[in-house]
Amino acid sequence: MHAASVILLCWAMIGAACFFSQALTGVTAGVLAVLVAMVGLPHGAADHRFARPRLEPVLGIAWLPVFLAGYLVVAVVVACGWFVAPAATIVAFFLASAWHFGQEEPRFAVGPRCVRPVFRFARGGLVIWTPLVFRAGEVAAILGLATPGGAGTSGGPGPAIGQAMSLLTGCAWIMLVIAAVAWGLQGLTAVRRTGRIRRVLLTDNALIASLVVLFAVASPLVSFPVYFCAWHSARGLERLRIELGESWPELATSLAPMTAGAIALIGLAAWLVLGGAGWNGTLIRATFIGLSAVAVPHLLLHGVAPLFDASARRRTPPPVHVGSPA
Repeated sequence: MHAASVILLCWAMIGAACFFSQALTGVTAGVLAVLVAMVGLPHGAADHRFARPRLEPVLGIAWLPVFLAGYLVVAVVVACGWFVAPAATIVAFFLASAWHFGQEEPRFAVGPRCVRPVFRFARGGLVIWTPLVFRAGEVAAILGLATPGGAGTSGGPGPAIGQAMSLLTGCAWIMLVIAAVAWGLQGLTAVRRTGRIRRVLLTDNALIASLVVLFAVASPLVSFPVYFCAWHSARGLERLRIELGESWPELATSLAPMTAGAIALIGLAAWLVLGGAGWNGTLIRATFIGLSAVAVPHLLLHGVAPLFDASARRRTPPPVHVGSPA
């Protein structure tokens, strides 16, 4: 049901991009900010709830200070990277994001086991690879606005943006080919299966195709929030809600303070540090830097979480059944 809803949303936005593109350009910055604030930031604001059951058994009462300190240090390093080494920061952030998105995508037994991680990386990065190939000018312009000092002497993107775009575009072509192979293999697998498995695989393939078309025809300021909020963040929040055993109102209430704090910090940065580019430029720059600063510790946390889960399973003694020797 969720995948079908996202497919419908994708085609609605594709139609809007094709027939009402001029009307969309004036609201893209606002759409980005509102959608990320409502769904995207709560996804990251849940990290302390996600981290506690994994860190507390190891660190005891020190888990929260260690978690907050580590989060803050990584966030500050990433934010400084935009000012000190923008090209390296852009490339690292985009590649790390593609890896994280891929880890959070549905996992189907498609293709040889040894290449499935590569397939996941290619799929997770479709929101990055597709605009880099089909809307390179817009991506470069957005990065020019988002990166402090990113504009060149002629008003276009500076050399740092050019270097990052060259590296990422080369990677994008390779990853799009790999993603297409994975998509084709999944379609062949679906044809050979029956019942619910076939429906799930075909629906997932339809979702991938719909997202790729959206990424190719719509502005990244529209297509990225659709993917990040409607698909990635919504699925992450649903998994956390099930893990915690809470209702949606309970989860929303618990995440509200952290979400409000993140919005306030991004707004403060826009006014005090990043101003001077106009509201569209300021919103884009503050959103990019703010999101990357909280996204990198978020993806690192989710990346190491399986290690903590495996450690917890090793520390848990096997159950002793009644009548078995102790």
